[in-house]
Amino acid sequence: MNVRLIGVASALGLLSGCYQLDGFFFQPTELDAYALGGEIIPATCQSEVSFEGEVGTLYGAWAHQPRAPETECEPTEFNPDADVLVFFHGNADHIDAYWPMVEFYWESGFETFTFDYRGYGKSDGEPDHDGVIRDGASAAEYVQEATGLSSSEVVYVGLSLGGFVSIHTIDEYPPRAYITQDMFASAQVLLDQGTLLDLPQGWFFVDEFDNLTAAKKMPPEVPYLVVHGAKDTYIQPANAQLVFDAAASTQKELFLVPNVDHADTIELAPEVYRPWVECWARQDCADL
Repeated sequence: MNVRLIGVASALGLLSGCYQLDGFFFQPTELDAYALGGEIIPATCQSEVSFEGEVGTLYGAWAHQPRAPETECEPTEFNPDADVLVFFHGNADHIDAYWPMVEFYWESGFETFTFDYRGYGKSDGEPDHDGVIRDGASAAEYVQEATGLSSSEVVYVGLSLGGFVSIHTIDEYPPRAYITQDMFASAQVLLDQGTLLDLPQGWFFVDEFDNLTAAKKMPPEVPYLVVHGAKDTYIQPANAQLVFDAAASTQKELFLVPNVDHADTIELAPEVYRPWVECWARQDCADL
């Protein structure tokens, strides 16, 4: 579901040693309306919302939990007995494209929220390095206001680029538990591994997309689960090890999902991944 990382040196132009990598990391698709839908989450449990970002309106969607089995949801009401999870999606497309992942977290019993960064889906603006980080903060603030919960009562999950956004959000809005999935370590690491195909070693980037430094600065009290496909050919699993080693969290775990490529864990290994998500988010891993 995520657009595969590809070499973009030709698009950037080999004119100088100073590269703006927005065209590599951001692959937005704009929409006039969201479909959401699907057969898993009832329509009454889905709720599209908007909130103010730095450069205009950002859009998101909730998947609410019914208050009792076999009952319908109230689209504007939260289930106070359910844990709240914020899903920071990847670099491609928009909420609709990632809705099957929202369904996965909803099926685990979470009140699940996801949102589009600036320039994605219906959200205003154009994505850039600093801007999407501020969008993450805007979303975290919105969730606090909408639920009445502090960030320390909410779970964050960041997929690929969503890991970059969320790991730069947790310093100001630390969650109760934190998971990144298939996240890169930095632009420099991707270059060193050959993912940024045509750029020479030592090339200078305007923005480093540096998740290693953010991991070193993360609040130590936030439990952190680093998840990565063991067969990821786009963001190599070595990125996960680097992030794990750097993370300041005093409670951290590295989980390499067997036989899974980039952003395919939920599709290919849902029942392998689900116990890790549920135990980590609820901090009850005795039976894992």
